[in-house]
Amino acid sequence: MTGVLAGISARFADKPLLATLHSRLVTMKTPRLLRAWRSARLFLHLLLGLTEVALLFKRRDAASRARAIARWSRRLCQILGIEVEARGDHPELVPTNTVLVANHVSWLDIFVMNAVCPSRFVAKSEVRRWPLIGWLCHRTGTLFVARERRHDTVRVNRQIAHALSSGDCIAVFPEGSTTHGLDVASFNASLLQPAIEAGAQLQPIALRYYDQHGLRSTAAAYVGEMSLIESMGLLLAEPRMRVTLDYLPALAAQEYGRRELAQLAQQRIAERVRSDIELAVAAPEASQPANGDDISPSR
Repeated sequence: MTGVLAGISARFADKPLLATLHSRLVTMKTPRLLRAWRSARLFLHLLLGLTEVALLFKRRDAASRARAIARWSRRLCQILGIEVEARGDHPELVPTNTVLVANHVSWLDIFVMNAVCPSRFVAKSEVRRWPLIGWLCHRTGTLFVARERRHDTVRVNRQIAHALSSGDCIAVFPEGSTTHGLDVASFNASLLQPAIEAGAQLQPIALRYYDQHGLRSTAAAYVGEMSLIESMGLLLAEPRMRVTLDYLPALAAQEYGRRELAQLAQQRIAERVRSDIELAVAAPEASQPANGDDISPSR
């Protein structure tokens, strides 16, 4: 883990804000005993989820499955010490003919969003190969796309269209990759075409992660060559975190072309994601304790 953190430090050397946030994680972590306790609870929670999906899901209707997914996701966040705060007019359970679009920071985003409104996610194909979690995502309705293969998007778009027509709620990360969560990359418009054809509502969501002091955090970011185990280690090292989901005004997808729709959703999300970056730059020094023992765990 030390080598990983050193590599991240070097990567952020020319980015003062990211370097400041990362240094706060290195300064102090949670005690090893607490991390071990969290790890054990997390593994048990995962096993319980796998068992529930394997044995009970086929006997439940869609609403019961949605409630179970939301309950399991909320519990996962609690184990990791993450408070989920939903703002705005967010839908209840599974809204019909709706596409949620959000900025993408981490594999954790799926469970954070499911804690508020369970949906069928579109995820990159490598997630399907992850031990246990990949199987769990597959069995709870995730659609997998090989983004490096252009024609695979056509296949997934057909699946999205079918899911929308069946009354499902679909969630998409149009950036196509994760970021550190302090800005938003351009949106890929291709996966939004089914929303236009279905006349769906497009609901933009802005995700922002904060540390225990209320400062913007990159600890949840799953970027570069980081492995899932490394990402999990960084999350377990956090004393506490908070993630806000700002549900922005919905867009009637059929009123726009797909590129215009993607650009408008990206702009609205980016405005909210960037809205308190200035505070993240100024606050670390102001919040530094007099004895220098800063316990903020941002990366």
